[in-house]
Amino acid sequence: MTEEAPQGAEHSMSVTPLSGTGAAPIPRGIQFPVFVAAATCAFAGVWMSVPLASVLLTERGASPALVGLYAASVWVAALLAAPLSPWLAGRVGGALRMHQLAVVLSMLALAGLGTNPAIPLWFVLGSVLGVASCLTWTSSDAIAGAMAPVGREGQFLGIYQTFVSAAIGGGPAALWFFGVRNEAFLGSALIMGLGLALTLALCEPPGAVPRRMRLTFLRLRPVALMMIAPSGAAMLCGALEGSAGAVFPVQGLALGMAAAAAASVVVATGFGNMLAQYPVGMMADRLGTHRALLGCAVVVAVGSLLWPWLAPGWGIWPVLAVWGGAAGSIYTLGMVRAVQRFAGPARALGMAGLNTAYLLGGALGAPLGGLLLESVPGWGLPVALAAVALGGGLALSVAALRRGG
Repeated sequence: MTEEAPQGAEHSMSVTPLSGTGAAPIPRGIQFPVFVAAATCAFAGVWMSVPLASVLLTERGASPALVGLYAASVWVAALLAAPLSPWLAGRVGGALRMHQLAVVLSMLALAGLGTNPAIPLWFVLGSVLGVASCLTWTSSDAIAGAMAPVGREGQFLGIYQTFVSAAIGGGPAALWFFGVRNEAFLGSALIMGLGLALTLALCEPPGAVPRRMRLTFLRLRPVALMMIAPSGAAMLCGALEGSAGAVFPVQGLALGMAAAAAASVVVATGFGNMLAQYPVGMMADRLGTHRALLGCAVVVAVGSLLWPWLAPGWGIWPVLAVWGGAAGSIYTLGMVRAVQRFAGPARALGMAGLNTAYLLGGALGAPLGGLLLESVPGWGLPVALAAVALGGGLALSVAALRRGG
């Protein structure tokens, strides 16, 4: 069921949407695929640097705790930057301009890491990279949402998320070409530079971000109420994917899988995530986001219980792929819901809330998953994930049916 946003939500902020400042160098009809290509380069460059940093720090003699602390500094910086992204976009001249500036800032941070700096500078540059990559992400989501035509949001955002998922999963594979060395950070910057060049052929889509934003409680309240389902979906997805990325390989080892196979668990879930985005987006357009959310939650719950039972046999791989597709699609459905419910300037706040909720879910999911695996070995984690998926999916589906959800 698709509902129109309440009138008060669309006009709850005194803002003026940005529009293109002039004719775009390319026709509007092909701006969306060009932007998707640019965003793919940006995400691939950032995610290529994630495993590279971990390996290089370890080779320098850093302890696992220090490597984890570096990763945490990147995520915390991103989490702090996400709520500020609409305001920053309005200050710099729009979502597209912020995207370009954030990519440049990411490239500078990556170039700094490529010089093999002292350990304290790793944390400084990592925090800068966290802020810049978060702003790249939030601006990309806002632009993609503004470009999606009414009634086909699921299909267009499904295409966008398919390529984003491919970039996140395939970015680290570029290390096979660049090699695991400090100079590979320059390769990450080069990939992002290719995406930056593509954005020069685009113009700011109308309604992606407000030019100015004056926030009060009365203006934020209707937006917050309508973000219950979208942000809840994003947080649920973040918790599931954060737990899977951090804990599933460890669980695989405990279930008797070889080390290489256990490490490949995340590859299987990422592959399924990439394949599921467009079909689930189409399902949301045809059946409604509330039904699609509930369906994905049920699939996640069943998969959470099924794959440990099948391990270490070959049957786990299709189950993990389906699990990853359903879990990752929950975020896409939250994004579709936000685009459907918000118009114009309110959408910028919606997208920022979506990204913040995902980051918060990931920050909570990984440590809680590890705690469960350690304190309740065996079926503790699978049962907990199934319960969270079912309970969260049902609650979000009901919220999506309501006017405020």
